[in-house]
Amino acid sequence: MKYTFRANGGGEADRLTTLEIMPQEGGLRLDYFAADSCFYSPFKQDNEPLYDGCAVELFLAEDGDAQNYTEYEFSPFGLRWKGRITHKNDEREGVLLDTRGVECLATRTERDYRVQAFIPTPYILGVTRFNAFRIERTGADAPYLLYAAFPTLCETFHVPRKMQVLKR
Repeated sequence: MKYTFRANGGGEADRLTTLEIMPQEGGLRLDYFAADSCFYSPFKQDNEPLYDGCAVELFLAEDGDAQNYTEYEFSPFGLRWKGRITHKNDEREGVLLDTRGVECLATRTERDYRVQAFIPTPYILGVTRFNAFRIERTGADAPYLLYAAFPTLCETFHVPRKMQVLKR
């Protein structure tokens, strides 16, 4: 399936962002396209806080339980971040995970970038739930611009009830 992102607060996005999710044996292939980016990312290695710069993200509840999901992040420079997020008693906890096995190829043009990734993960079409996001930022003190496949309509992406079922 291919998704076009909207502004996370609702309404049309001012920058084009798309994601195509292609189920494959052993995991999911992702193809993100992010138009009109400044490529801000001060990070140099995997599992740094990529969400504090320009990044695209995927939240994936493999077994359909949206209270527990894996978060994947990718920078315009091919860096990866992976964590396991759990919501319990209105609290969110996260555990950083090893990114080994997560493939990421990022390519940039003058103002756009594309991330092609493969995440080795179990999934069940019609059961697995997900949401996908883009963060755009021009600098460390600049505001975040937030985009989503399924907007959460608030200042965080971590809204399990907004996750949708993965379909072919």
